[in-house]
Amino acid sequence: MQPLDVSLITYTYNDGHFVDGLLDEIPSWTHRPSEIVIFDDGSSTPYSPPSTTIPTRVFRHDTNRGITVTKHEAISAGSSPFLLAMDCDTRISPNWLKTNLAHVQQSDIGMVSGPVIYLSGNDLVSRFQRYFGDNHNLEITGPVDFIPGNAFLMRREIWEQCEGMAGHHRNVCEDHFLCQKIRQRGMKLWIDAKARARQIRRINRIAMLKRYWKWSHAPIKKEAEQQQDIPRYLQHALITPHADRLKFSIEREELLFIYIEMLYASFIVLDVLDHLILNNRQASVQKAAWWSELSSIVRQYPLMYALLRSDLAQLGQTPVPGWEPSQRNPWSQAFEALRAIEPSGVYDWLNRSGIPSMLAEEESLNYDFSFYEDELFCPSARRS
Repeated sequence: MQPLDVSLITYTYNDGHFVDGLLDEIPSWTHRPSEIVIFDDGSSTPYSPPSTTIPTRVFRHDTNRGITVTKHEAISAGSSPFLLAMDCDTRISPNWLKTNLAHVQQSDIGMVSGPVIYLSGNDLVSRFQRYFGDNHNLEITGPVDFIPGNAFLMRREIWEQCEGMAGHHRNVCEDHFLCQKIRQRGMKLWIDAKARARQIRRINRIAMLKRYWKWSHAPIKKEAEQQQDIPRYLQHALITPHADRLKFSIEREELLFIYIEMLYASFIVLDVLDHLILNNRQASVQKAAWWSELSSIVRQYPLMYALLRSDLAQLGQTPVPGWEPSQRNPWSQAFEALRAIEPSGVYDWLNRSGIPSMLAEEESLNYDFSFYEDELFCPSARRS
């Protein structure tokens, strides 16, 4: 029996070393692609692949056009009956392709993949993402509702029938869009737990938090526009999950996660308020009230407070004065979980030891490029 022809398709923007690493791993695969398609989305230095025995085609945008456009054009360029689309910072197990080829040939299956876990290292941000972030379909074999865009396999006829990612105009959630198209055609998304993948891009904490919020901010802001009691709505939508992660962080003795949670909760609440203020649905006093509650907890820990303000400034948020402490603060309930752990001495430890160790670790690491670092959300950031 002749081996099945597969096009390996990947994409790059100023991170060609990830493509090089991906190509280096192909010889270890138990089934190798018959062609490689690489799409360079306007890198400042045009990508040139290393020599390989597999026929390789490289396409390029002269200027960066974004991941959705690039993925659509790249995958559409694949000429084989089976299309393996991979982010260049994803690595798959040697048996991944052979395992999934057994499923993708079934007529009722539109896309196949395997579990994806974040494994870029053991630094703070990588551990946080391993617990809370880019991990999908772990230990699952069977149909699922969603397959992330890190690595997936589908028949070219299905891609063409669905018209790929055409019609999606955002630079995130293009994988959700494609999965929805496939399911609307009555076809399954299939996961095999034996076909494992890992994401290896190492990013800093600011890029990570912007990345998380980029995925989810639009529907939360849209729903917030319809709410009368904004603190109550955000308590349910944002703060309750934050409190659950605080509990998890303490149980796992990952105390630096507490700082990240404090930072992220403040960033996203303040950004939602910016959106509502811009649309004349809230007054700036709500932001002043949040800053008042936050400062009342953190100001006695000078290093942590200074870093928190610096990080929030990078995220587009600076302190807003004007809250009178004698008033009832609408955000008191949102800070209950953070206040509850203060007597344990964890904030003192963060200030004396945790934050300095985090900063020293960051100084020793090299972080990979992430376009999320330049993402802007709040009006004040856009005006600057």
